Amino acid sequence: MQTVTGLATARGFAVGPVFVYRSIGEAPVPEYVIEPGREGEELGRLRRAMLETRRDIEGLISALRNRTEHAETRIFECHIMLLEDAMLVEETERYITENHLNAEAAVRRTTNRARAQFARMNDHYFRERVRDLDDVERRLLKALTGFSGNPHLELKKPSIVVADDLTPSETVQLPRDFVLGFATNGGSATSHVALLARAMGIPAVTGLGSITSLVTAGETILLDGTSGTVTLGPTPAAILEFSDLVERQKEIAEEVTIRAPAGTLKDGGEVVLYANVHPGVPVDDVRGQGARGIGLYRSEYLWLNCEREPTEDEQYAAYREAAEFAATLGPDAPITIRMLDIGGDKLVRGISATEANPFLGNRSIRYLLANRNVFRTQLRAILRASVHGRVSIMYPMISCVEELREAARTLAEVRRELDEKGIAYDHDIRTGAMIEVPAAAINAEALAREVSFFSIGTNDLVQYTMAADRGNEAVAHLYQPTNPAVLKLMRLTIDAAKRNGIRVEVCGESASDPIVGVLWAAMGVDALSMSATYIPLMAKLLSRLTRAELDDYLRTVETMDVSATGGEILDVCRDWMLTHIPDLDNIVI
Repeated sequence: MQTVTGLATARGFAVGPVFVYRSIGEAPVPEYVIEPGREGEELGRLRRAMLETRRDIEGLISALRNRTEHAETRIFECHIMLLEDAMLVEETERYITENHLNAEAAVRRTTNRARAQFARMNDHYFRERVRDLDDVERRLLKALTGFSGNPHLELKKPSIVVADDLTPSETVQLPRDFVLGFATNGGSATSHVALLARAMGIPAVTGLGSITSLVTAGETILLDGTSGTVTLGPTPAAILEFSDLVERQKEIAEEVTIRAPAGTLKDGGEVVLYANVHPGVPVDDVRGQGARGIGLYRSEYLWLNCEREPTEDEQYAAYREAAEFAATLGPDAPITIRMLDIGGDKLVRGISATEANPFLGNRSIRYLLANRNVFRTQLRAILRASVHGRVSIMYPMISCVEELREAARTLAEVRRELDEKGIAYDHDIRTGAMIEVPAAAINAEALAREVSFFSIGTNDLVQYTMAADRGNEAVAHLYQPTNPAVLKLMRLTIDAAKRNGIRVEVCGESASDPIVGVLWAAMGVDALSMSATYIPLMAKLLSRLTRAELDDYLRTVETMDVSATGGEILDVCRDWMLTHIPDLDNIVI
């Protein structure tokens, strides 16, 4: 056997034959100088191809709406916007009118220049958005030349899809019933294949480097989306073991749907389990996973997917759809919409400025307060949508009281504006603060007096506390949610929320961690919000514990010696869990 290690992108296990999805490379594009006076004719060819491409994409959108929730169609709505982007269209037409190039060559030169611009930004997100550009270019060239970009799309039986990478169109057009897992040479946590895999509950490993050159179509491989590995040439015993893991996954998912609501403790208490969602990724399975609301709606993906600022009406439509969906998850099921959270590693062309240290720069609430028109537009859209569900507003990256007060003043201005126009909205809408930086946790007592709830973003809180980027392998060992400093900040935040009578939730990735997520529940958080596919596992664990046992779990940690390290605390936590849930290793698969 041979094991190849990549990035654990979507948790789960898969065993099955390989389906190699090979791209045939760049479309063969003729390039020649057109005869003088024929520029108008060539422009006509270009415009007819653009119209055909738009119809092609609209047909895909229509088909997707019949198959899924509408969220994932926005990826392709943004493809239409990219196709008709004024700057790109004008540049392509100039190649025809000024350089006298044929339409195919003009399209290729324009998209190559755009790709080069993305590459110079040296940003993971923009490298992934090149896939959107590739998708649109492929369709446009097909309309011009008859080139087909999907000659190998013949997936006829359940298989693990192995590819260099996949564009959004390629991902969603694969027959889902036949996709057991994804394994790609490239890709990252922000790639569309990663986002779609997590939303669909399909295990995925990305960043494998050269997996396509190591496998043969039809051979059986093992994919572990939890540890980020792919095993080639497995023995019969290894195949049998993996098959058992796959069956256990299904059993856990089925059990959560036939018992008490997700988050119910053994003695009847509860820690509510919510789902994290974002535009562009399907939400049709959120209900089936047992989510009792949406604890984090990442609104920034409206900007990221389209690479521009969405209009107020576009935002309103997205928020209304999400609010109406959340309402179907149960009586008074909530949805918390996080205000635009750009900056750091989430950059938007034409909006994000180049900064020496973007993680410590003009991001999130700082950007919104410095760009009040953007802030007001988003607030208006959210307020308008609030009549369609139990909507809450959450401000990201709060570091001081002044930011919350300025945000509150802006919200009050928008409310008065809507009142004057007679536009309906929820006058009791809740506002909350994300606790992501140490300053906010230390000053949580004051912040709690300004909002209705806290949501702790442990991804950033751990990073900023430990000054360690979890994506940097050189310092990954320092990314410790159980480090004593992190636990102290969590305790400060939770206690301040309780004293002031407001709810406190956790929406970072640690909420779905079998050991750490249960620790947050023991510390007293009211809710845990996570990718929906991880809810069944957490529900299973919580259903095996009582509140008294959670209190004992917390005492075990808090009575440890002050010199205990994060690793030692994690070991103690795992030992406690194994004592109270002896079959933990069989549940956490």
